[in-house]
Amino acid sequence: MQESLLLVVVSVIVIVAAVYGLAYWAYRARSDRSAYFGLYLLIAFPSTLMLVSSLVTLWLGDQRLASVLLLISIGLGLPMLKPFRQLLAKVTPIDPDSPTDMAGLAVLLGLAGSLLGLTVTVPTPTSLEGVSPNIPELLLQAAVFVLVAYFTVGWRIVRTFGEATARLGITRPTWETLAAAAGFTVLAFLTAIAVNVIALFVQPELAESMNALTEDLTANFQNPVGALILGISAGVGEEALFRGALQPRYGIVLTSIVFALLHAPQYGLNLAVLGLFAVSILLGLARNYFGTTTAMIAHAAYNAIQVLLVIYVV
Repeated sequence: MQESLLLVVVSVIVIVAAVYGLAYWAYRARSDRSAYFGLYLLIAFPSTLMLVSSLVTLWLGDQRLASVLLLISIGLGLPMLKPFRQLLAKVTPIDPDSPTDMAGLAVLLGLAGSLLGLTVTVPTPTSLEGVSPNIPELLLQAAVFVLVAYFTVGWRIVRTFGEATARLGITRPTWETLAAAAGFTVLAFLTAIAVNVIALFVQPELAESMNALTEDLTANFQNPVGALILGISAGVGEEALFRGALQPRYGIVLTSIVFALLHAPQYGLNLAVLGLFAVSILLGLARNYFGTTTAMIAHAAYNAIQVLLVIYVV
């Protein structure tokens, strides 16, 4: 138990330090040509390594792993091409000349490639029994998401804490914020209901399997307090990163695609993930029109109510 906890803590420190280091280098590259060149090398090295590893793995006969490595390589490498960034700038807010946007896009698409590869090549689990996180793990995960969000927007690099908070769109809740969050929560459930109705005709077995997976994932939170903790931690952590940090630079659609893919290895590529994408679009609209705090509250309420429905209704 202590060894696993130590491994988690060390992993968290490494991830947060890596994000801070990359962010520091990317912000420095905005005014330092040598740092800009170094940033290209920093991205090109893992992209090339993944490509070579993919070819070697394919030669050894493991097509699945080769596919995952190739997708990661493509995801990391494409943002290095300015024509690709210029093309993407036509449909997203990204600045094709910004080294910070380039670095963030490389990480985002590299992550998307790995998630898509794992989802396509690894069979969808029929049970997630025993993988439900406990409360400390959930809170630690939320804290990591928030820290990554703050470092991504330049906290302790080019922005103060207050400036970074404003950039993330996090504000003190008001009655308008709460009312808007309630409205978006209702819309999210209506969207989920619509997807479930469609699934009855297209994938009739989906509802039962999703209920079972949700029960497994929330096994340690099958009470009102646990549901509230799960909702708040996911709402605050995920929204700070996806809607607060990433969406203003990469747009609602691309951010929502990665958000949906983040859950795809658990559920598979099916209507459930399409429903998550649609809910993410709604949360993105909440961020655009009412701020990240509204999206946080709506996300937290949606998750908490889902768990309560699993406990008392399903």
